[in-house]
Amino acid sequence: MIPLDIVFLLLGMLALGAVVGVALAANGERSAARGVARARAGRPVLVPVLVGSGEGQHRGRAFVDGDDVVVVGPGTHLRVSRSAFRSTGQRRIGVNDELFEFAEQRGFVDAAGGRHLVGAVDEWSPALDAQLEGHPRPAGRWQRIRAAVPTTPLVIVVLALLAFTGFQTLWAMGDDVEATVVRLVDHPEDGYTDCAVRWPAAGGPDAEPNYAEIDCYEPYPAVGDTVRIKALASPLEGAALDQEGTYEGLTLLTGGATLLAGTVVLVAAATRLRRPAVRLAPIAAAEVTVAPPVDVARDADLPELLDALAVREGWQSSGTGTAPVQPAHAPLLMALGSARWWPVAVLAGAAWLVDGLPGALRAGLGAGAVAALAWAVWRALTTLLAVRRAAVGPVTSEWDYRLIRDIGDEWYALLLLGRTPHWMVLLDEPGHPPTRGRCGVRGDLREGGAVHLRIDGTFWPTLSPVVRVDDDMMREMRRDVLDRLSGADG
Repeated sequence: MIPLDIVFLLLGMLALGAVVGVALAANGERSAARGVARARAGRPVLVPVLVGSGEGQHRGRAFVDGDDVVVVGPGTHLRVSRSAFRSTGQRRIGVNDELFEFAEQRGFVDAAGGRHLVGAVDEWSPALDAQLEGHPRPAGRWQRIRAAVPTTPLVIVVLALLAFTGFQTLWAMGDDVEATVVRLVDHPEDGYTDCAVRWPAAGGPDAEPNYAEIDCYEPYPAVGDTVRIKALASPLEGAALDQEGTYEGLTLLTGGATLLAGTVVLVAAATRLRRPAVRLAPIAAAEVTVAPPVDVARDADLPELLDALAVREGWQSSGTGTAPVQPAHAPLLMALGSARWWPVAVLAGAAWLVDGLPGALRAGLGAGAVAALAWAVWRALTTLLAVRRAAVGPVTSEWDYRLIRDIGDEWYALLLLGRTPHWMVLLDEPGHPPTRGRCGVRGDLREGGAVHLRIDGTFWPTLSPVVRVDDDMMREMRRDVLDRLSGADG
């Protein structure tokens, strides 16, 4: 068994690496500001971007390569001309749910008609704009490689390498000594036996001998036998490791993790770079079915602008009238997915699978697992009650509504009192109801609540919590709708 002080030292080194990572992440705004200066000086800058292609959002990196903007990320290798990137008027605000990052994404379409949303993370947007306005320069090989390297496996490489280096240093600084076995320590509940050993202390024959319990294996040495051990140096002076397999085991564990994560980094980077680039064009330029600009007053209210946009983009009469059918178990899956269960497994596994933990620490980890389980169950039950009411409850209010299609082909319903939008919610796919009308609402119509909409006698499931439409959101929607109505390219 590995001594607990060794385990805690390695965990401390990993924690130190994590703290350094957090500090580097917190330095992001300063890095973004430096990126602006670098871009204005004509130096290459990698810009974190938020990419939406199909379902969900993921992070990528963008850089300028001559007259193109290149975006590389998980499953992503995109190219769009700098002029098209600057001029596209199809935009929306995107959110990375994992990192809670915002980006004003620009809409593009590929040759097959697929939609792609690309936007620099908010604090990096000025750095990208500065590159777009600068002189075209070809990207170097090192810049391409840096853009393709995945972040998470790279962090794992650094942490694993830190643990590997720390253990090798610890072992190299230790001394090979002869120790005497003083007793065998049985652990019947865990199924293993340690050897308790003593060896002379550095203070001379009058000093209290050092004592440690190390791993030993069958056939066990007899009490009084001499075994060769590795006596560790400061700060673990007085601790020891056996020389029958601990070195090989920990070297294999830490070195293997480093090599495995490093291989993942190299393979992922090579795959991203070798993937054929997809050429993108602005949506407005690629969609020839869009009607001519609609003559509508720019100071018209939002419902009137949405009605005009439905005519402009040809979806005013495209409603299917048939809502998607949500399976009966969908609320349960949503509820289970809303809770975080992994802390329960981590804490419980540490409490019951790690050998030799002090009773107090084991009890603390067990209590943490119980608390994490209680929190996860409470979150899941709360979500289940909310989505269940939306799925089977009665209609509690009636609203006028308008639909709006975003540049990712997703449909949002705006609930209005008179001519003023108050709430917004994302509808389930495929299809959509008529773009305007009257609807009934069942469920929790509140910020973050879950609702279904009854339209023409049919209930439409939703895919997002209810969002309150505030003044900032109104301004963003008006700007987007006016750009799309005018057919502007900028």
